[in-house]
Amino acid sequence: MAAINIPRNVAIIAIADGTPPGNPNPVNALSAPVRQFLQTSLQNAFQDPAVVSIILIGRRDGRGVFSAGADIKEFSGENSSGNNKDCSSGNGGGSVTVSEPGGIPTLNDLGHLIENSTKPIIAALTGACLGGGMELALSAQYRVADSTLQYGLPEVKIGLIPGAGGTQRLSRLCGVRHALDVIVRGRINGTSQEGLRVGFLDGVAPTNESIVEYALRWAKWESSLPRITMESRRLCHRTVPIDGEGVGNGDMCDFAIQSLPPKEVGGESAHACVEAIRASFEKPSFDQGMEVEKNLFNDLLYHSLQGRAYRHIFFAERSSSSVRTKSSNSLIFGNGAIGVIGAGTMGRGIAISFLRAGYGPVTLVDVNPGGLQAGVQDIRLILEGEVKKKRLSSSKLKYILSCLESSTYLSSLAGCDLIVEAAFENLKVKKDIFSKLDSIVTKKDALLLSNTSTLDVDAIASSLSSERRGYCAGMHFFSPAHVMKLVEIVRGKATTSETLDIITAVTKRIKKVPVVVGNCDGFVGNRMIHPYTTESALLLVEYGGGKNGLGISGIDAALGPRRFGMAVGPFVMSDIAGNDIGYKIRGEKGLLRDPATGIVGPNRKQMRYTELADEMVEKLGRLGQKAKKGWYDYDPKVGKGRKPLPSSEMQSLVENYSMNSPSRGTKLSPDAIVSRILFALVNEGFKILEDGIASDPSKIDIIYLYGYGWPAWRGGPMFWADNYVGLPVLLRELETFHKMYPDSEYFRPSQLLRRCVELGVGVQEYYRKGLQQSAVLSKL
Repeated sequence: MAAINIPRNVAIIAIADGTPPGNPNPVNALSAPVRQFLQTSLQNAFQDPAVVSIILIGRRDGRGVFSAGADIKEFSGENSSGNNKDCSSGNGGGSVTVSEPGGIPTLNDLGHLIENSTKPIIAALTGACLGGGMELALSAQYRVADSTLQYGLPEVKIGLIPGAGGTQRLSRLCGVRHALDVIVRGRINGTSQEGLRVGFLDGVAPTNESIVEYALRWAKWESSLPRITMESRRLCHRTVPIDGEGVGNGDMCDFAIQSLPPKEVGGESAHACVEAIRASFEKPSFDQGMEVEKNLFNDLLYHSLQGRAYRHIFFAERSSSSVRTKSSNSLIFGNGAIGVIGAGTMGRGIAISFLRAGYGPVTLVDVNPGGLQAGVQDIRLILEGEVKKKRLSSSKLKYILSCLESSTYLSSLAGCDLIVEAAFENLKVKKDIFSKLDSIVTKKDALLLSNTSTLDVDAIASSLSSERRGYCAGMHFFSPAHVMKLVEIVRGKATTSETLDIITAVTKRIKKVPVVVGNCDGFVGNRMIHPYTTESALLLVEYGGGKNGLGISGIDAALGPRRFGMAVGPFVMSDIAGNDIGYKIRGEKGLLRDPATGIVGPNRKQMRYTELADEMVEKLGRLGQKAKKGWYDYDPKVGKGRKPLPSSEMQSLVENYSMNSPSRGTKLSPDAIVSRILFALVNEGFKILEDGIASDPSKIDIIYLYGYGWPAWRGGPMFWADNYVGLPVLLRELETFHKMYPDSEYFRPSQLLRRCVELGVGVQEYYRKGLQQSAVLSKL
């Protein structure tokens, strides 16, 4: 039955009952079948004379979630459809109309149906009540919850606004201040106590009473109230209240706008949220406010490139994080002993990540007693800082620290289930460590992983016995490891699929974003960053110097947050990472000049190269923020020592290196800077796909979003190439650059890029259609 009648004349409608058999829907996503079910169930309850009131709940037993919102898969195909289907919902609050083929109601249709019911409807909220789920709850006459409630409207994070009345009803129910807080920020952490305080909820179930029984009490009580009370419960009939703190609603919207990024720099959906909320009190009627919301929603869905980028990232992350393993390995469930080798910056952050997730014991090993002590102390200080910021409770801190162990001996890792090596980036050192672990670790299926950022994972695995190599892989964290969300999982030749699945599950367990990649120099992220940083320095030498020449800050500004949108520009990024890191990598590649003999590295050959960054490290000791000087100067008294300040020493060095450049002192537009530097990076991404190091373009996009500060509203390097630049333009520009700079191999256009342009498809479409498979077959 669609609705269940019980002795107290109350119909209970459970959202979960609308999911067709064989279609798992643990979050009660409001898919087309679920919406159809809800419409039918509600209409049956309206027509049944035995029903006097209705409870809308997630599951019949009151467990689990209410609804995490719309089925976003229904929004995934809008990119090229060009149609004008109104996904928000139909008529902005007028009479119910069918807005989709086959008589399937939209969320707005359901909201209108619920709000205008002549029988009281109580939304009984548990767990996640997000997005469209929260909008349905707002349509009900009453909302009650238990202590598990987590409510919010996160649509702005996928480039949209609430499209089923959320902007109009929440401001009427709780005021503009709370509406701005929840909607513009995309909050999803509203609690039952907060909901009760701001007026979103009418009641919260006592701990000794189930949400079902509590909602039944409300349903029985409400059904006895006069009809006039029902009318007052319909939010479409209310006006937006005046703020209790005396700030005008319009002023609050103005203040909100001032805090947002400009529309053209990723702020389209946030600005649209404010505009829709403003309509809730500026428009003379609810229906007119709903019309504004509908138009803004559809404009973002069908015409906003930023919105498409946000949704691309959403699906890319979901795909990258999917785990299909049936393994019962305890690590998947957050259990197991962890070892971390190396108590430096990376090792400390990795240990914190596992400790936070509940693994234990976590044993930190370092052969240097002083370094080990400093590492343990730093871990303690970082976690105590999280307690001060109220991100961690004191009791949880005490438990976490009880799970932390330390040792100067590798033998203390004998019983570990998973070990991450985070020692010095030297192949000989790492091979020696893994060779010792081979005989020390007792569990034959223990995962032995390296945090290497560039070294050959197969070479590291070769130091293990053959039966252990299937359990060896790279687990490349990004610095600082306890903050950065990305982990590159590097697949070696012998790495088994089950090992990769377990590492992926563990990575998700420690709240990181996993991306499986192939094994090559630099894997994906660092392989692509090489042309990015190299061309940045070469561009500086070519156009720098002179009165109007291009400066370090000019390049950073063109690529940084206020222009292109990267979190930081290339030179600030290098200073944060440490300029000595890049210097050591260039040394490993045989590119450096020998300081003693003056002989150029054997692998430089005819490569287009500048020794600017080398001299900066070798002769000036400008290692970056940690040395208080790098590409910029850093003053501990300014911005906690992190604010980049112009350096006269570096300006003089750039002047010296640019002295003989024909383009010295020539102005270069920000767009020209972006093209020269980022086209080289994107071209390397195409070559990575050619080589099979990344299985599809979205993997590269996720790596650059979470590992290198790529702006989400540009969707990642490969999405940007497809949609913002256009592959024919990219190819033409790369051909031009390669003619100008034939010794820069990274400007030689990728064959995959040429093939996409020949076929007239974007690289995302190329992979979506499986054309890479036919390309492989044609080579056989």
